[in-house]
Amino acid sequence: MKYKIAVFPGDGVGPELIDGGMKVIEKAAELGKFEIEWIKYPHGAEHYLETKETLNDKTLKEIKNSCNAVYCGTFDNSIKEIGNVPNSIRNYFDQFACLRPVKLMPSVESPLSGKTHDDIDFVVIRENTEEFYTGASGRAKNGKNRNRLEIGKSTFKAKLGIDVEARGSEISYHMGILSRRGCERLVRYAFEYAKMRNLKKMTFVDNANMIDFYSFWRENVDRVAKEYQNIEYEFSLIDAAVMNFVRQPERYKAIVATNMFGDILSDLGAVIQGGLAFAAQGSIKPEGISMFEPAHGSASKLKGQSIVNPIAAIWAGALMLDNIGQSKSSSLIIKAIESVLKEGRTRTQDIGGNNSTAEMSDSITDKFIEIHD
Repeated sequence: MKYKIAVFPGDGVGPELIDGGMKVIEKAAELGKFEIEWIKYPHGAEHYLETKETLNDKTLKEIKNSCNAVYCGTFDNSIKEIGNVPNSIRNYFDQFACLRPVKLMPSVESPLSGKTHDDIDFVVIRENTEEFYTGASGRAKNGKNRNRLEIGKSTFKAKLGIDVEARGSEISYHMGILSRRGCERLVRYAFEYAKMRNLKKMTFVDNANMIDFYSFWRENVDRVAKEYQNIEYEFSLIDAAVMNFVRQPERYKAIVATNMFGDILSDLGAVIQGGLAFAAQGSIKPEGISMFEPAHGSASKLKGQSIVNPIAAIWAGALMLDNIGQSKSSSLIIKAIESVLKEGRTRTQDIGGNNSTAEMSDSITDKFIEIHD
C-alpha cells in the first residue's frame, strides 16, 4: 500500500521536528511493508517573507486530489497576510474533530503530585468548527444599532439580523452557535472512536446549568448514544471537569467537548502530561483528509539549535499512521517513545538532559526497530 502525505515543515523549529518524525515514519513504512511518498509544501511565514506566496485554494485542491493526509510542523502565525496555515487547512478540509491524546509518559514529571503514567491516560475530542468560533460577534454603540451577519459552515448557513438599542455604554457581543448536524457528527465520531478502542465510558463536557444552548448539545448526545448501547456515557459541567483533571485524572478515558471547552481542556491536558513537548494533535475528517501536528509553537529563537524535543511531532506522526490504516506501526512508535523515556539514556533539555533533537529522533527510531516483530 502506498500513501501520499502532504508535508508542511513550517517555521522556526518546525523543519527540524518534521525531519525527525519523517525518519521514524519512513522506518515504520520499511518494516511494515508499505510506502510513503512525501509531497512537501513550503508555505508559512518564512516562505511568505521570501516570496510573498500564500497558501491558496489551488494548492489545497491539489492536496485533496492526491494525498491521504497532511503532516505539519510548527508555524509563526504573527503575519496577518498569511493568516494561520493550519486553520486554513482545517477549514478547507472541514476537519471537524480535534483529537488530543493526554498520556503521561514514563519518567516524565507531571505537576500533579503523586500521579503517574497509570493515572493520566485519556483522550480529549473537541468539536472544531462551531460554537463560539463561528465569528458571530459585533459591537453596538450607545443608541440604535443594526448588524447583519452571514455565517457559512458545511453544517449550516445562517443570516442573522441583529437590532440593538444600547443605553448608557457601548457594548460588545459574541454568540455561540451549535447545529444539530455539527453536534451529531462530532458525537458519532467520538462514539466510533471509543468503540474501535474498546473504551467503555465517555464524558461529555458542557455548561448546561448556566448556558441554555448546551441543552441542545445534550439532546444530540442522548440521541446518538442510543446507537451505542454498550458504551456508558455521562455529562460533566466544565468547572467539575477542570477540577477533576487536577484531582482525579484517572477517572477519564475519553472527554468530548464543544469547541471552547475542548480548547481549554486539551491545553490543560498538555500541562498535566508534562508540557507541550508531548502535545500531539490530529484534526480529523473521517472519510476525508486529516491533519496531524505538534500542538506547540514555532520557537523561532531556537531555530537551528537542535535542542527542541521532537516527541510531539513524532507522536503526531503516529496518530497519522493510525488514521490512514497503519495502526500496528502507530502503536509501536508510541511504545518506542515510552521505552526511550523509561530507559532515560536520551533526554532533551526540557526533560533534564542535553541530547539534541536529532539524537532523540534517532533513539526513538532505533527503539522502534528493536521492538518491531
